[in-house]
Amino acid sequence: MLFGVVKESICHMRIFFLTSSEIRFALKGFALKVILFFVIEFLVCQLDDSRAACRLVERGFFPSLAVFAVMDFLVIPRLRRRIKAR
Repeated sequence: MLFGVVKESICHMRIFFLTSSEIRFALKGFALKVILFFVIEFLVCQLDDSRAACRLVERGFFPSLAVFAVMDFLVIPRLRRRIKAR
């Protein structure tokens, strides 16, 4: 009885761990988003501050970094697993 509960808990915890390929994919996506953030900030917003992307960039780097990290390391791997399982 106890072994079944422990085994089930371990299976549910595997959801939070990423495989090496998922980590590589998440790191590539995260790096690309950070690079695009700086490109928009330094190139586009310096030339024309009235663009819609500049309003998002003006909110700050750290809030954007937090959102990028949550999406790339928590949300997207789960979605990819669910799509792959279908």
